[in-house]
Amino acid sequence: MKQRRVAVPIVCGLLALTVFGALALGRGERAADASAVLRWGYYVNYDAASRASLDANLDRLDIVTPYWYHVTPAGEIKSFSQPTVTAMLQANGIKVLPLVQNESRWDEFTKTIETSEKRDAIVARLVTIVESNGYDGIQVDFEAVNADDVDLMTDFMKRLHTAFKLRDWIVSQAVVARTSDASSYWGGAYDYQELAKFNDYIAIMAYDYGYAGRPDPIAVAPIWWVDNVIDYAVTRIPREQIILGVPFYGYDWNVSKGPPATSVSHKMAMALAERPDTTLTYDQDDDANRLRYKDDHGDDHEVWFESADSFEAKLQIVTDNRLAGFAAWRLGHEDPETWKVIASLQTPATRLPPIDETSERIYFPETGHSLAYGFLEYWQENGGLARYGYPRTEEFTETDPMVGISYTVQYFERARFEYHPEFAGTEFEVLIGHTGRWALERRGVDPWETATGPKPGARYFQETGHNLSGSFLEYWEANGGLMTLGYPITEEFIEENPEDGKSYVVQYFERARFEYHPEYAGTHSEVLLGLLGNEMLRDRGWIR
Repeated sequence: MKQRRVAVPIVCGLLALTVFGALALGRGERAADASAVLRWGYYVNYDAASRASLDANLDRLDIVTPYWYHVTPAGEIKSFSQPTVTAMLQANGIKVLPLVQNESRWDEFTKTIETSEKRDAIVARLVTIVESNGYDGIQVDFEAVNADDVDLMTDFMKRLHTAFKLRDWIVSQAVVARTSDASSYWGGAYDYQELAKFNDYIAIMAYDYGYAGRPDPIAVAPIWWVDNVIDYAVTRIPREQIILGVPFYGYDWNVSKGPPATSVSHKMAMALAERPDTTLTYDQDDDANRLRYKDDHGDDHEVWFESADSFEAKLQIVTDNRLAGFAAWRLGHEDPETWKVIASLQTPATRLPPIDETSERIYFPETGHSLAYGFLEYWQENGGLARYGYPRTEEFTETDPMVGISYTVQYFERARFEYHPEFAGTEFEVLIGHTGRWALERRGVDPWETATGPKPGARYFQETGHNLSGSFLEYWEANGGLMTLGYPITEEFIEENPEDGKSYVVQYFERARFEYHPEYAGTHSEVLLGLLGNEMLRDRGWIR
């Protein structure tokens, strides 16, 4: 099992929004940028709790997939749709991608899609449904499919993709979780690599590891298994297409009599926890809740269920792996505290909709962020886009862990700006944060352990034991030197840039990483600041 960062929360607890008032993200603009985690929920119209959850949490969802359509054995489409719900979602800027499931299973489903004519007929019916209802697309959820039908499944999605892309609709598919290429009874029909060619998003149903018919109770989605599922998936599907399917439900096993287990919501599980002589624990290995109790007949029960804590553990997999987002099955089963975790995904790096520019504020559509007042002035006067890149956040308050002091900060692709009121009115009112020190600490490098002592022809800094020479010395001296960039904390060495996979001669400073770019030799871009601002935000899971 891989190591997990259990001590680091999804959103750093040191942050407080905002000092100068971050602009609110408009409802119709959510998830408009790849840096946002898509928040996807499944809604069913046969449970009032699902509708109540949907109504209460519209502002925390980007996509809703209602359980509304079936493909019959004859290839017809059976509808359970609710036009009023569609209208409500659309009015709130939420994308609607209804679910279409198969009624026939195994060999009978083979007959439903066995010819190209049958597959085309189903696609044509789905086109009509999406067009007539103004949906944004569809999600296909064909389950209980023979492994030998893998080519039929892929070809169906290819035909659907061809028809939908002509109309600029979203194609998505829910697939069974897999951990290897090995064909299996349940998951063999899903060729991840091929299906990725014909889907905008693939929702991996990373649940039911502990399923109703299993004789031994276990978590519905143990975290180590979800890790394994995603470790495999990212080798077959581009990360930006992967949606992690997460469970909001659990199962109650009667261990005295055996399976099948019965499905339980968080509310039901917590009601069971109120019974006398129950034991409720949180399993740290599985990141799931386990409840043991006796029923009114004296039978022993074991319940595994989800909570905000177990959801947050799965959300960390999404952010750590830079996946497109999560999809929760289903609304109405969740721990209410889960919505606080989801709300925390709105970070200072969340893209903002366009704003009207003024002389004191500029908006950058490239990243969806604005730059204003003192930070704008500093950016413009000290190299601007070429030196620091685009802004990647709005202004907010952050405690610098290197010095333990809180500052108003703003992140850029290549730097973090800090406002220092103690230097107000001087040229040091805005400084660059200690991104270089952060990066070396993250890499486990101690600057003093790599110190070399003075070198001939170089400027030596005894404060850190490192040298500075050549193009890097010229750049350092011409762009603020010690007060702006800090001391050198490494020598020059060759390092791969994680942003583009290329290797460069680099040198780390307290507040920056210098990169030598021979392709720009003789120009102002021969030496560039590394993209440490991006790296810091990506490490937090705020951008991908």
